Amino acid sequence: MGIMPSLVESNMSFSDRIEEYTLDNGLKVILIEDNRSPTVVSSIWYKVGSSYEYKGISGISHVLEHMMFKGTKNTSPGEFSKKIKEVGGSENAFTGRDFTGYYQKVHKDYLELSLKLESDRMTNLIFIEEEFKKEVDVVKEERRLRTDDKPVSKVFEKIGLQAYGMNGYGIPIIGSMRDLDNITINDLKKWYTNFYTPNNATLILAGSFDSANAKYLIKKYYGSYKGSKVLDYSQADNHETSFNPISVEDKVSEPVILLSFKSQSFSLNVKKKLYAMEILLELMDGGLSSRFTKNLIDNDRIALNTFISYDSYSRKSGLITLGGSPRKGVSPEYLKTALLNQFSEFIEGGLQGSELSDTKSRLLANKIYEFDSVFYQAMKVGMLEAKNFDWRLLDEYINDINSITEDDLIDAAEIIISSDYIYSLIEPTS
Repeated sequence: MGIMPSLVESNMSFSDRIEEYTLDNGLKVILIEDNRSPTVVSSIWYKVGSSYEYKGISGISHVLEHMMFKGTKNTSPGEFSKKIKEVGGSENAFTGRDFTGYYQKVHKDYLELSLKLESDRMTNLIFIEEEFKKEVDVVKEERRLRTDDKPVSKVFEKIGLQAYGMNGYGIPIIGSMRDLDNITINDLKKWYTNFYTPNNATLILAGSFDSANAKYLIKKYYGSYKGSKVLDYSQADNHETSFNPISVEDKVSEPVILLSFKSQSFSLNVKKKLYAMEILLELMDGGLSSRFTKNLIDNDRIALNTFISYDSYSRKSGLITLGGSPRKGVSPEYLKTALLNQFSEFIEGGLQGSELSDTKSRLLANKIYEFDSVFYQAMKVGMLEAKNFDWRLLDEYINDINSITEDDLIDAAEIIISSDYIYSLIEPTS
């Protein structure tokens, strides 16, 4: 089963409808035309996230994201969100390991409002001590709900710290509770002044807009700002990875195991290897017809569930994590062996029937359907650009995936089998 060319061309190709340019101050602009609805998503991406931080200020990028809604020289706290809602729009923000992003989705008639408001807080943010303390408390509560009260999230944090320490992708996006207690408003001002500058940002419009008018408005609201040198505050990485197992008791109904392998950062030199790994992991755990589901859940009834976590487009060395919960009467160790055996059996027996074409079709279909949404078009392009990867990777993706062979997948499986990993076990509290 293959992907219909018309579907691919209409929803995934960007090269014929993207325009990119850079303002004199260094702000990169990407315009993505999609006129299927009268809405436009206006988003801005700053190249700063938790992987730019260091021990003592972890979580600062996320705290700053919260503060961006707390007023500027020209707006009061909450006024930004209120004005967008008044015109029927929606808006939000997000912090990742490699970026902090902000977006508004509005009717195209209100694009100027979005650009005016967003550009204002690039340079005119005010820092009120009372608002700062409130937002730190909000972030600490987020940490309690999303990490401290989530057994798997807590273990993922332990794995990251064991693999990388308080460096790169080992730094929790939400920050440590100790650091959140100690971050000061002056730390926040320093972070904002350094990273929130035009030459460290990418502005992306996706949807329905008049190109000439959009360019005029972008220059009007962003063109007068000056770029500045962005300092690198990250610290030397002298952490030595420990592959010691992690074992905890927590509030889970069934045991959960995780096997975490260090993976390469993305570059064009290793693109094919990383895409082969992506297809292999899709084959293993990409749906009801995947090997984990068929063999471990349905046929052998070893696992209650399985999961895989992996990002091909990693700016720094990341993690591949395999996991799942054993059925009653099956030991965690037995499930661990069974998971790894799926890769060994693949190396020995190779592909079965139409497994490769089915897996590629499923993977590509999932990617293509995402692009039905102008929001996800902006998100996918933005995430790549914020990591200093070219959006053209998206247009090349179909051909790249289709070029992967059985031998490439076997090579990927051998990497899994031959690599050291951190084994983590979460058992129900006694």
